[in-house]
Amino acid sequence: MQNITESEQRILWQLMKNSRSSLATLSEKIGKSRNWVARTIRKLVRNRSILAYVTVFDPAQVYAERNTILLIKTNPRELDVSTGLLEMSELESLDGISGDHSLLGLFRFRGSGTFVQFLDNVDQVVAMSRADKYQLVQVLTTYKTHGFKIESQSIRPQLVSAKDWDLMRTIYRQAPSEEAPFPLSQSEIGDRMEPCLSQPAISKATRRLEERGAIVGYSADIGFADIGLPIKFFLQIKPTPGTIAPTAQMVSMIDEVWDLHRTSEDYSLFATVRTDSVDGYNQFLRRLYMNEDILDTQSQISLEEWFVPVRS
Repeated sequence: MQNITESEQRILWQLMKNSRSSLATLSEKIGKSRNWVARTIRKLVRNRSILAYVTVFDPAQVYAERNTILLIKTNPRELDVSTGLLEMSELESLDGISGDHSLLGLFRFRGSGTFVQFLDNVDQVVAMSRADKYQLVQVLTTYKTHGFKIESQSIRPQLVSAKDWDLMRTIYRQAPSEEAPFPLSQSEIGDRMEPCLSQPAISKATRRLEERGAIVGYSADIGFADIGLPIKFFLQIKPTPGTIAPTAQMVSMIDEVWDLHRTSEDYSLFATVRTDSVDGYNQFLRRLYMNEDILDTQSQISLEEWFVPVRS
């Protein structure tokens, strides 16, 4: 962990809650001058405490809930496997984990054609390793992603249009640099569109996507150890039959839970949990079991969390 001050940690927390906050807003919340905030963000980018700016989407409206968790058994010497997975454009996250499998990746797709291509790519990656099998877990519903709750749980959500997707893809993830340490302005976003769009057009389209819940929020990929959350677990939860939805709503309210999905497995809820320590995780589990609708859980600790490259 780097030597991060309390004020720098507060900036990181604020950027995770809303990375498009103005310097004036950040200055007011943190109690520092705008110049200090600007200098500090540039420093955090230089030190790679801020890795990317992220626009958080409702997966149901963008990917038609075509989300898949991939589990592979490999060994640490087979670096080609993780390298091959990181090259896949559909990859959202990748971790080395403990337990029966050694790699866990989350993938998202816009259409059936990309999913078929994904399966071909996975077969090629697995062929490079000594693993003789892998497991795909289908995500049915997302209740929480990147720390943001998904409020709308429509049975048949309306997918965003191809035109809206062009905008959302442009603002999805941005790699900052010391020379350009802040999120893209609306004018800069418009300049990157094909054809180019004006700032008012970007503002109007973005506001519409926010109002319909397709854009859930704006966050940042950061080094979680820098804010005192170095421990990451994947938690599978088995609720009492008939209580999955209310149990998911309860679990999604817990601060330690950063992602929560309903899957096709017997342990139907799949959560990403971040804590300050293993003891903190055990305390989290004890609080979780106070809900009598939770029958059982299975935990896997993340041994290594890869930064997924920002794709142009």
